Amino acid sequence: MGIQDITLNRNNYINVGKEGSFLSGNDPIFNSTPQEIDQLFKELKDNNKTKIVLYFHGGLVPAKDGMDTAKRIVHYVEKNTDAHPICFIWETGLYKTVMHNLSIVEKSEFFKKLMVKVIKIAGKKLGIEAIDGIGNSKGVETMKEAEIQNELDKEEPFQNYHVNVSSKSASVIDAETVKTEIELEARLLPEIEAELEEEIESDDEFKRIAAEEKSDEETKLMNPLYQEAEITEGKGIISSAKLITASVKITYNVIKRHIQKRDHDFYPTVIEEILREVYVSNIGNWLWGSMKKKAADMWKPSNFTGDYQNWHVGSYFVKKIEEYQKEIGKPLTIDLVGHSAGSIVICELFKIVKSEKSNLKFRNIMFFAPACRCDLFDEAILSSQERFSSFRIFTMKDDLEKQDHLVKFLYPRSLLYLISGILEEERDACILGLQRHITGNLPYLGDLFTRIKTFLADDGKIVYSKSDDTALSGFKTGSLSHGGFDDDKETTLDSMVYIINQ
Repeated sequence: MGIQDITLNRNNYINVGKEGSFLSGNDPIFNSTPQEIDQLFKELKDNNKTKIVLYFHGGLVPAKDGMDTAKRIVHYVEKNTDAHPICFIWETGLYKTVMHNLSIVEKSEFFKKLMVKVIKIAGKKLGIEAIDGIGNSKGVETMKEAEIQNELDKEEPFQNYHVNVSSKSASVIDAETVKTEIELEARLLPEIEAELEEEIESDDEFKRIAAEEKSDEETKLMNPLYQEAEITEGKGIISSAKLITASVKITYNVIKRHIQKRDHDFYPTVIEEILREVYVSNIGNWLWGSMKKKAADMWKPSNFTGDYQNWHVGSYFVKKIEEYQKEIGKPLTIDLVGHSAGSIVICELFKIVKSEKSNLKFRNIMFFAPACRCDLFDEAILSSQERFSSFRIFTMKDDLEKQDHLVKFLYPRSLLYLISGILEEERDACILGLQRHITGNLPYLGDLFTRIKTFLADDGKIVYSKSDDTALSGFKTGSLSHGGFDDDKETTLDSMVYIINQ
């Protein structure tokens, strides 16, 4: 029998509806009610259960995928522990939307031409050299556009490259010594503007593609700042002047991020900056923001009067936990597990129990490839260490993160890199599950990073995949992808149940 064939008991999952409430979600078949949560706690009491596991899946999945994950978790916990598992299904269905939007951009002739121009100028300024399969290198500066396009046809463009310091432009070398944004712009922008203006004005094909009407799908994704609003009969039309403006901003930000050591390697950074400047306002960042809002909304305080559909699911659940603990006269043993954006839900839970002065406490916190921001983790978890007994992260080392290709050819990095580089508001947003952001190395310095590094320095706080064969129980993980931590042949789940059984 496969996971899909298992029918999940209503006492093992809670569905979070629109805006974190009991309102119907996108798939009404999974809806939950306060009465069902009441019944869940009645079953806990009838079976004398005082040990529960709360599992929060990633936030970009539709309800069905979230339910399949819940079935797998419930089956594994019930089979191997004496705890009662409860999974929160808080689907947002954003993953397919983001992937669809990326596929639209990937097919765009305008996007492809813009990408070549940015690579050509930014690569030249930075001294980027591509290395072929036998070790020969060739500077972007000497590449013809057809050669750049050949590199872009690879599954991971510019996978092997290095920076030839002697080939860097004088303006970049000079800019590496400045300390302010104004000085950086003064060193870089004039040269970038001059070269891109010459490149674009002399490329009639590129100007033609930019000025052509785009598809409805692509137009909807494009930044309206660059579209010619006065041309009502055309869609997605970009003038030469606006094309130059966009290209300069993108190229400048690619170079700046390399200078400040905030790049995600050369090619992924180019993609991130193009998407941010020309497309990203509609490609996913507002979707990601709405998902984070739902993670917080589910815990909003309610007075639990009037139509129950307006009550917030998480706050009702917390109320029932507090009532149950009071009824049985002792605290429950509560373990929290969050995969990817599920870590954001747990952080928001900590914030609300602190602000509401709840006496709720937890035993273990386990994060699988956490997508929460480092500053949220610091605010919610590190400031409330008296509320939990132990903590452990399971995530990938940076080299594996870079090998987890979200979109082959277009974006050869993991979902956490996409969140950091595109979906969050600022560039290279610091994400707890990315190794580069939590080791306290340059350029990630300051009190925030020191607190996180110090906290994680204790033995057992963080486990990097892939663990070796000598790893102790509770410290094993085998995931080679962001989505694999709850399904890596149960290696990480073995660690989870070991921790639950302690």
